[in-house]
Parts: sequence; C-alpha cells; structure tokens
Amino acid sequence: MTFKMCFRLLAVFMLGLFVLLAGVSSGRAESVCDHVTLSWVQSQVPVPKDAKLVFKKEQGDICEAVLSLEGGLAPVYAGKDFIVAGSLYKNGVSITRMTMSSLSDVADAERKKAKEREAEAVEMRKAFFKTHAADLADLVSLSFAPSGASDKFIYVISDPACGHCKTLLDSLEEVAAETGLALKLVIYPILGEKSKTMAAHVICRHLGYGAYKTLKEDGTVQGCEKADQRINKIFELLKKAEISFVPLVVAQDGSWVVEGNDICSVREHLGLDPGTGEKGGGCKKAEED
Repeated sequence: MTFKMCFRLLAVFMLGLFVLLAGVSSGRAESVCDHVTLSWVQSQVPVPKDAKLVFKKEQGDICEAVLSLEGGLAPVYAGKDFIVAGSLYKNGVSITRMTMSSLSDVADAERKKAKEREAEAVEMRKAFFKTHAADLADLVSLSFAPSGASDKFIYVISDPACGHCKTLLDSLEEVAAETGLALKLVIYPILGEKSKTMAAHVICRHLGYGAYKTLKEDGTVQGCEKADQRINKIFELLKKAEISFVPLVVAQDGSWVVEGNDICSVREHLGLDPGTGEKGGGCKKAEED
C-alpha cells in the first residue's frame, strides 16, 4: 500500500469519525433534559433542602421531571429556562398520571424514608430539650399564672402571628387552672418579618399575657436592642435543634416535649384527664370518635 493510499484511507477514517462524533454531540445537545438537574431546579423555584430529583424523561419539547419533596412526589415540566408545575395531557391522556403510576414503588420508598427521618428528628429534638431546657429560662418574654406566682411551670414556644399557637394557649389556660402550673412563653418569630415586628412590640413595650393574646400587627412599631438580642438568642438556640415550626410545649426540666397544637398529649404527660374542651382543647370528643 502506497503512502498516498494510506493517507487517503486515514483521511476517510478521520472524516467518518468526525461525522459520527458530531452526530452524537448534536444528539446530546438536543436533549431537553440535559440541563435539568436538582441544582438547576433550585435556581428556578424554592424547594426544601432535602429535595431529590428522582426521575426525568423527554416529553416532546419539554422535560418531565419528578421531585421527591418531604416524602411526596411532585411532577414538574421544564423548558430551557422555565419550570411549570401541573399535569401534562396528550391526545386526551394524562401523561402525568401514567408517569406517577409507574413510580409507585419510588413513592412508597420515599414516604418510608421521610417517616424515618422525621422520627429521628423528633428524637433529636427531645434529646436537645433534655439538655437545654434550662437555657429557655432567660428567653421567656411573658407568663400566665392564674393561681398566682408559681415555681412550677411549662414552657410554651410560640409565634405571635401563629393561629394554631393561640388556639393551643386557650387550651393550656385550662391546664394551668387545673394544675397550678404557670405558662412561660418563649416568643419564636419563625413565620417571617411580620412575626418579628410583633415580637419586638411585645418585648420592647413589656406587654402582658392578655395583651399578647389580642396583639395585632402594627407596622409603625419601633424595635429595641433588648428585642433584637433576645430574638437573636432564641434563633441561635432553637436552630441548633433545627426547629423551624411552632408551637411546642416543653416540660420545666425538659423531660418531655409536645410538638404542634396537641393539647391531648400535654394533658397526658401531666397525668390529667382528657379535659372539658370548654375552650376547644378537650380530648373527650376525639376519644369518643
């Protein structure tokens, strides 16, 4: 084989290889799902920090993606620079429903993992308060003691803009009257700037319990250094336990914690009967049901 023939064969081979690689590269560039990663989704829309991208597939000119969010699956549809949440239909058929049905095993696994993570988080928060309950003492902003001053109490971690918190306080007032325990409120304005403004109003104006219960937002309220310091300390403490919700009720010594508006569990921890429910906090109806 002459040098000239070898050169021609090499040229043909290189040209063919170039065409093949160009075709592969072009094919990949045309994929509407290549850019859809979890980090890209996070740049388009807020998602929980534990979110996962569990599925993606081309659907014509858009990419169908499924996220695992706090134990549930959420379908989204992505273009080059946008995301749409909802259902996709084609020729009268729900593509979304078909996709979600095919992912039933994934959904079951993600729910199981979420329950396990939450159970671990609950135990972690219980352990946290067993060692840090005493740290709440300096963060109390106001108290409710219907029987007069008492050295026996429970902590209530509350947000002034939280409706569930105020409902729980109504029920806890019955508990306080029955037991002689005082309620010591730690204001944790986790729900946003409105909550922080209301918390500052309580702390700076030295409001009492009754005024706190009827407090409304007042955008003209001026903050104060005392409020800033206390609120910062509260966030610093509770963020250690990754607490991002209210209300919570904590035993004086941290031996038990009740999360959410669950007066029945509070009464159970205190050895009380279900209660009358006069303020909407009894458990008798729930037990009968």
